[in-house]
Amino acid sequence: MKKLLVVGGSHADIPIIQAAQKKDYFVITSGNNPKDLGHQFSDQYCPEDYSNPQKILALAKSLNIDAICASANDFSALSCAYTAEKLHLPGHDTFETALTIHHKDKFRTFALKHDLTVPKAIHIHKDRNIYTTDIKQLTYPLIVKPIDLSGGKGVTKVESKKYLENAIQKAFSVSYNDTIVIEEFVNGSNHGYSTFIKNGKVVFAFMDDEHYFINPYLVSGASTSLFYTKQIAQKLNDDLKIIASELQLTDGLLHVQFILKGQIPYIIEICRRTPGDLYVKLVKYATEFDMATAIVDFATGNPVTINHNKKISYITRHCVMGEKTGYIKKVDYGNLSSKIFDKFIFYKRGDYIANPMTYKAEIDFIKYNSRNEMQNIVNTLTNTIKIRYAL
Repeated sequence: MKKLLVVGGSHADIPIIQAAQKKDYFVITSGNNPKDLGHQFSDQYCPEDYSNPQKILALAKSLNIDAICASANDFSALSCAYTAEKLHLPGHDTFETALTIHHKDKFRTFALKHDLTVPKAIHIHKDRNIYTTDIKQLTYPLIVKPIDLSGGKGVTKVESKKYLENAIQKAFSVSYNDTIVIEEFVNGSNHGYSTFIKNGKVVFAFMDDEHYFINPYLVSGASTSLFYTKQIAQKLNDDLKIIASELQLTDGLLHVQFILKGQIPYIIEICRRTPGDLYVKLVKYATEFDMATAIVDFATGNPVTINHNKKISYITRHCVMGEKTGYIKKVDYGNLSSKIFDKFIFYKRGDYIANPMTYKAEIDFIKYNSRNEMQNIVNTLTNTIKIRYAL
């Protein structure tokens, strides 16, 4: 039986683990946290720090793996690219290309060089004078973020110069590479665009509308897009084609987050790994395209068939989050119980929410009968599906 190393093992990776097992792979998961839920589904768990490419390479050699697949984490994607390049495994870019994609400073430099639609930005290393003339070229408000983290970690919106120093130090404090990006804030709606590229062209695409709760930088939900137009998709496809061509990207997943201002999509994040919180299930429910299986096929070098339903279903993936600290009594679904057709529950009654900015009790999948019904309901979800606290 061939071995596939999934470099991670969170709940977000469960669909990939299961898809690989259906293909008769012996699936090994990794990572520092033995309590990650994905390990319960894999055939073997080998603890290792996936933020360290050299350690993942050593693990892969010791296991004599046949293929390697990234989890829903940028560090994992980088370690996979590094290992695949060293061991001549399929499905991954060179390590240098992976750094250009996943490190925000490198990608913004690349994007501006090739006239892609991105916010104007600069990057600063910790040993540089932060008050250079570069910053003076930017117009407030600004977004300050570390180059190497996702999920809103270390991100701050800065309205004026007097708040800039604190934001910069916050971003530096969490950056593994001591480098940050400062970019102009784009005011618009937030979206994801999940694609697969083959021979340098987009062969599948799904656009979502992102939802946020009390943390403005952590996606708490996503829905089949109500903003989608062919014009937006074509602009994104054109930019992705340039990226794929200039970087000579290998075939596979290419996901971006963007801010839509008018009809112009500004790319703000890009990655070559699955988004978190069971995003692959959202895509499957909305399009009938088996995204998890496609990810496995590309990572293992197997033939990939891109089949999906042209008629989109209206689906929301909703993360149930708390609005305050406290002990959980239950999750109340209000009048939406009948519309929730799938869920993944993390919490147990009596669990304590210490950090409501990041805590998720469960992930619910909601199906609407029509576009109009979704329009009427989607913005009320956080007021309807609520965590009830013990007194």
